[in-house]
Amino acid sequence: MSSASDASMARHARELDVATAAVRAAGEVVLALYGRAAVSEKPDGSVVTEADHASDAVIRAALSSAFPGDALLTEEGTDDAARLARDRCWIVDPIDGTAQFVARTGDFDVFIALVVHGAPAVALSYQPTTGLLMSAVAGSGAWIERPGEERRPLRLSPGGGRPVIATKGWLGAPDNLPRLQRAAARLGSAHVVEATRSLCARALLPGEGSVDAIAGVPAGRRLGAWEWDIAAVDLIIREAGGAATDLAGDPLRYNRPTPRLDEGLLISRSPVLHEQLLSTLAREP
Repeated sequence: MSSASDASMARHARELDVATAAVRAAGEVVLALYGRAAVSEKPDGSVVTEADHASDAVIRAALSSAFPGDALLTEEGTDDAARLARDRCWIVDPIDGTAQFVARTGDFDVFIALVVHGAPAVALSYQPTTGLLMSAVAGSGAWIERPGEERRPLRLSPGGGRPVIATKGWLGAPDNLPRLQRAAARLGSAHVVEATRSLCARALLPGEGSVDAIAGVPAGRRLGAWEWDIAAVDLIIREAGGAATDLAGDPLRYNRPTPRLDEGLLISRSPVLHEQLLSTLAREP
């Protein structure tokens, strides 16, 4: 690790430790309610459960106690515009994949990210049903840890064979499929799928998922991609050697007045594939 990486790690060591404990504690609460949590419907038609709220409360308490001066933006909390005046904002998804939680597929995670001046600085993704923990610190790398194993560096490698580009309803599907398919055709061998599984950092892991890129492409309507869906995934994938940008190739920015990524996004396990997709998408409006 370089001296710059050492400095970044040291600067955010406490944040990483506190967030790691918080995400694990939230995962325990989620598992305790797995299969028996009360379910209700939000105004937008999506589901929410008492496990979402319980996870939110655990994380909120931990972060607010350790870092009382930081702002907090969570999917289940009330958005406070005062966060826009803060340099540091924690962005949290108490359960990413609530529908999967309700269906008891195990395909859901808890996300925590610390954003500093609009850029992710610390990120964690935890899958309660398997104990799979991924974490990252900007400029210092990413790590993966499974139950019974030591934490080790996480490095992504290009997938073999035909690249798979995945999208989903909240990322613009099915309206965006024609554009994505035209872009894939320009690459020759790429394949576009409308995913049924969760599209998160796990989907890009070798041996875990079968996806090479996650594409959020607007097509006549705005995306359903919120900052809490993407911030942790963004940093983990980039620090593991992948790429994450908007469709213009610019870094994704967070803690915005409206915390949505309406302009589109692309997250890839390979920077080479990422640049190829950006180029082909630009030629397929």
